[in-house]
Amino acid sequence: MLSDIYKNIYIIGGNASGLAAANQVKRVNPDLNVSVLESSKYISYGSCGLPYFIAGTVSKIDDLFSYPKSFFEEKRNIRILLNQKVLSINTTNKEITASCNNDKNAEEGGIKTYNYDRLILCSGSSPVKINVPGINADNVFYFHNVDDALDLNSFLSEKNPKNAVIIGGGYIGMLVAEALINRGINSTVIEKKDRAFSSYENDITDILNERIKELNLKIITGSSIEAANLGKSSNTAYSVSAFSKIGSATEKFEIDSDLIVVTAGVKPNTGFLAGSAIELGSNDAIKVSSKQQTSQPNIFAAGDCSQVQNLVTGLPEYIPTSVNAIKTGRVAGANAAGMNDVFYGSVGTRIEKVFGIEFARTGIGLEEADALNKNILKISGTYKSHVTSIPGACDITAVLIIDKNSRKLLGAQMAGKEGVAKRIDTFATAITGGMTVDEIYMLDLSYSPPVAIVPDVVNRICGKAVVTLDKMKNL
Repeated sequence: MLSDIYKNIYIIGGNASGLAAANQVKRVNPDLNVSVLESSKYISYGSCGLPYFIAGTVSKIDDLFSYPKSFFEEKRNIRILLNQKVLSINTTNKEITASCNNDKNAEEGGIKTYNYDRLILCSGSSPVKINVPGINADNVFYFHNVDDALDLNSFLSEKNPKNAVIIGGGYIGMLVAEALINRGINSTVIEKKDRAFSSYENDITDILNERIKELNLKIITGSSIEAANLGKSSNTAYSVSAFSKIGSATEKFEIDSDLIVVTAGVKPNTGFLAGSAIELGSNDAIKVSSKQQTSQPNIFAAGDCSQVQNLVTGLPEYIPTSVNAIKTGRVAGANAAGMNDVFYGSVGTRIEKVFGIEFARTGIGLEEADALNKNILKISGTYKSHVTSIPGACDITAVLIIDKNSRKLLGAQMAGKEGVAKRIDTFATAITGGMTVDEIYMLDLSYSPPVAIVPDVVNRICGKAVVTLDKMKNL
């Protein structure tokens, strides 16, 4: 029996993918011994909710935790070992070496070695670090996990800062900026690329920029931080030095600030695999098969530390989303326990709500499509969220990326105050199913005056694409 050969299954990482894997192992084979090694003292929390704790929308950090440690140990018979920072893996001897923090929250102090029969890597991601003078000051914060959020919240409560700089204009950076503004803090975002939310098309980012004009937020794009914390004390305001590239010229400037929050993106947390036999792909994410199996047959990987197949490009890519983490975790856990499950891939669907606007995307954008040498049509349009005779109707802007030859939908992006989530999921389903815009236009979508127009936004933008493609064909 498998449980006799692979009795001890260890999982590195105690959040979404790791706990999904652990639960699935136990569902498939309750006789297996399952142990989860978590580097922090927290498990089972939603990191996407941390900005809402800073904003005060979530009053207690505990509200972001799904289950306590005791739930997994008592209800699932899963051993949870906290404060176990994995240092290395010896795949020949099937050994894990971990540093056990010697504090009151640790299971035990010193260096510990664990022996596994099968291993599931769910080590997640780490924040991208920036290396400039002063970046290690007490008033500089990274924003990625529970401790980061608690530290930042304590600083805000104790020091009452007036001005803040956020490094990075992605989704988390914008949510942090919104949270700080809600707390009355003047905020400036420094973004290295030419626009915030750079994974979106200009049609969508223009909506973000218009909204930002109404708020107490400044965004400086095409710029990078050069130095931080020119003052000595966390009680003293200081300047952030930065520079912008304007053509071949460089323009330097300074911003008065009391703190910096770094949200410059994430990378796979795979540094502990250096020197191991586990093969890494682009971006140092772990290469896996559709069964979440690594280059080592008895080791699986899932979540933000691993690659997934992009269903549009057909290529392995790094797409760190909560949905992918849970699903890949379940597949890895099932297969580690003896099943033959498959994770087919992802179209990278995501939705963000910031400054009262829902931003969503699925599939690939124009730049990605061009890189594939596709013959591309980009279509955009703005429609009402529901019938205008019903109060509250607002604009929804939609952008489609279409392969002219096959007429298949490759990507969709949307923005609006309401009704975006319902529609982006339709587009995600259509892309996954390989549907053409003609087929999507004919979908029988729901209608009621308070929630939709007729035909729906999805039908209308695809109808516009059909007409455009037909005209081009007849030229």
